[in-house]
Amino acid sequence: MNRRLGWALALLGASVALADPAFAQCAMCKTTVTGSVEGQAVARQLNEAILLMFLAPYLVFGSLVAVVFRNRIRRQLSRVFWRATR
Repeated sequence: MNRRLGWALALLGASVALADPAFAQCAMCKTTVTGSVEGQAVARQLNEAILLMFLAPYLVFGSLVAVVFRNRIRRQLSRVFWRATR
């Protein structure tokens, strides 16, 4: 299981590192923003906002999964400890 997790994390890291287009805006947004001088100054913040909106649901879901697994592991450890003390 740990080996699978390691490979999955390595694959995820490689795909994020190699995905330059993922940091770009959609074509329509980019054309609209870079059409003006003020828009060019805001383009970086717009890219960051798009990434934040993209990553937020994954962070929430990941946190919930972490809490569930943490409670599951804690419950299993308490059962093992309880059996060992009997």
